[in-house]
Amino acid sequence: MSSDGPSPKRRSKSVISWPLVRKLESLAFMAMFLAVPFFGYRVVEYTSHHLALNNAAHDLVKDIRRVKQMSAEYAMEITIESKAQSDGHPAAYVITSGEKNIEEVVLPQGVSMIGKITFSRQGLPELPSTFDVHMDTRSISVDVDSNGTVSLP
Repeated sequence: MSSDGPSPKRRSKSVISWPLVRKLESLAFMAMFLAVPFFGYRVVEYTSHHLALNNAAHDLVKDIRRVKQMSAEYAMEITIESKAQSDGHPAAYVITSGEKNIEEVVLPQGVSMIGKITFSRQGLPELPSTFDVHMDTRSISVDVDSNGTVSLP
């Protein structure tokens, strides 16, 4: 049988409620929008810590080279020794000659160091030495060989 008139429109019952889908899409977008700054902050934090550690190690290398030269020029024994953080004082390393403090270099927040080296009057180290500069789980070793050559891997 065929009918000449228009066919009746059937409404199908949709399981999906489109206003609810739009709300869920908006919620997902807002979650992503709020998550991006969090991950950006983590990247900036990691980078700043990495830079602080690298800068502290490079400053130590420059100071070791300078102390080596000073000890030979002025014919005096000079020692570089790390100093741990204590009683509100930040970690540092101290450059001394005998009982006299020449300089104290304060390390950036969170960076600490372990090591000691003494340069003789001829500008050579008494013993080879290694300084471990570390922050959180990362560390950098600064090595000084028996000739006074400083290396940073």
